[in-house]
Amino acid sequence: MVNPVLYITISDVQSTVTALGILFGVLSFIVLSLTWLERKALGRLQRRLGPTRTGPFGLLQPIADAVKLVLKEDILPSASDKAIFWIAPVIVVVSAFMVWVTIPITETIGIQNLELGLLYITAVSVFGILGLVLAGWGSANKYGVIGGLRSAAQLISYEIPIIMVVVAVGMLSQSLDLRVIVADQNPLIYGLILPLGLVIFFISGLAEVGRTPFDIYHAESEISGGPFVEYSGAHWSVFFLAEYINTFAIETHDNYILPRWLAWSCIAWDSMVLNKSLRNCLSSVLG
Repeated sequence: MVNPVLYITISDVQSTVTALGILFGVLSFIVLSLTWLERKALGRLQRRLGPTRTGPFGLLQPIADAVKLVLKEDILPSASDKAIFWIAPVIVVVSAFMVWVTIPITETIGIQNLELGLLYITAVSVFGILGLVLAGWGSANKYGVIGGLRSAAQLISYEIPIIMVVVAVGMLSQSLDLRVIVADQNPLIYGLILPLGLVIFFISGLAEVGRTPFDIYHAESEISGGPFVEYSGAHWSVFFLAEYINTFAIETHDNYILPRWLAWSCIAWDSMVLNKSLRNCLSSVLG
């Protein structure tokens, strides 16, 4: 007798592959859009125009940058561990996409709904840090190793408060199903019950993805880019893609605390652009 749980049809595989392909396309488009918004915002704060030459209003500049990175030469350091060096970017980007498998886009649209979806996201997000550690170790570069160890230490530091907020949200909703958690916030939203939790989750989330001012593991002024110091071309762009996907995922996790599906109106560029823009603005003012 065939176990129905293990019985997978060709149509199931086709639908899953199609959904993953659509997810990849949507997230790639979002990343390209956010990079354009970031550069435009930084340019405005620094009294310049930002991208203007490639396409109308510079809208095609992210695509041109992506093509340039893909076509650039990938340099393999002679002292590196080749297997680890090449597998590390794959781990990072796969981890970033796996987080999105269970995130509900609307009340009815989503790739896969899990009863333990909140626990799944918390667990999967850890794999990305493993990729950063392997990237630093495999490059056989002291700055890369330091950056990888810093990323692991930063994860341990900020994963604890995130788990505390996740547990609190699960206790309020009596479920770890993301759709149940979002639907349960009617009429009272969790942001009113857990205002401190909202702040803690936001700040800790920025720290986990390494956004400013928590970019200590790839600080260019100290360790020359950290785990990415020996990467170039397409493999460096994979790390770049994963970082922006994770940043956008952190913002969409506000579904746990914001009312129902209104969290999708909160564009993720606020955390990505605002912190970096303020830093650059202060730098330009203070010299």
